[in-house]
Amino acid sequence: MPPNPNQPPMGSQPTSPQPMGPQPMPQMGMQMNAPMGQPMPPMGPPMGPPMGPPMAPQPMPKPPKKPMDPAKKKKLILGFSIGGAALVLSITAAIVIPILLRVDYSQTYAVAKELKPKIYNIYQSYDCEYVVDYVDSSYTNLKTYSGYIEKCKEVYNNGTDELVAKLENTDGIKRNEDLKNQFAKFQSEYVALSAGNSENLSAKLDLWQARHNFYYTADNLSYRSSSDADFQKAANYLIDSGNDTLKAYGEGWLEKQLATSSAYRTWYNATRNSSQLYAEYNDKKKEEQDWVAANKPDISVIAPLDFNSDSKMYSEFTKLYNMITEAYEKNYNYGSGDCTEFLGEVSCG
Repeated sequence: MPPNPNQPPMGSQPTSPQPMGPQPMPQMGMQMNAPMGQPMPPMGPPMGPPMGPPMAPQPMPKPPKKPMDPAKKKKLILGFSIGGAALVLSITAAIVIPILLRVDYSQTYAVAKELKPKIYNIYQSYDCEYVVDYVDSSYTNLKTYSGYIEKCKEVYNNGTDELVAKLENTDGIKRNEDLKNQFAKFQSEYVALSAGNSENLSAKLDLWQARHNFYYTADNLSYRSSSDADFQKAANYLIDSGNDTLKAYGEGWLEKQLATSSAYRTWYNATRNSSQLYAEYNDKKKEEQDWVAANKPDISVIAPLDFNSDSKMYSEFTKLYNMITEAYEKNYNYGSGDCTEFLGEVSCG
């Protein structure tokens, strides 16, 4: 039989049966099949540029944190704590130190201002000088001299001592060397005038008064008209003074005076031997005079007072007051009302 054209030749591999009906036509320019082992060519024309911006690369996930070493963690916490504390201390120091270093002159000025009229009264008063000048005056009676004594005590014993001590302990005097030195000069002169303080001054003035009262009373006695009681009264001013030297002198003086007075009265009332009695009286009188000359106490040594330097004391205080005023004006507590404030300027009088 003749060969069937639809059958494969002998010895060839059978092929899959071909589908029946019309077959699609291959596209022009496209290779439908690729050799074995080769990648298939892209289908259709190449695609255009991608739409929109390219996507950013995504980060890789972080590995989990390892727990911190407890010892290292403790050191870090301690370091932060110390550093924070140091910062706080630095800020605090920057605020507090200037405050601590600032000298407050307000109290110094206030005390000095209160003291000023008292110091001026001492400077203006002449009563203390009169106490010294008229101690042996037989023309200055007891009442007048006592007035000098009381007024002299008054100008000192009116809180002046307390204010001087208070001024010394104020911040301005203690912390300002210039003010401290000037205060020392003033205080030295004040102490010299007040015999250390008003209490000591009063005690000394009492002795001066006893000395004057004795002198004035004794100077007005007479052997003819004065009784033994009159001499006793004069001596008692010294005996009762509280000073041993004055007391001893008063007792010795009274003994000599009574002896002389008795000799005088004996001679004066004698009707005979008057010359001899008069000689005896003169002997007693000379003995008394010699004893007084040898034993008369010096009140300026027993209770020394010197009021002649009150002008120097006042001068030193005036310098101190002006220095305090100037210091307070430069370091004024605004709004305190201590001084006159006007347009930022301060005036302390």
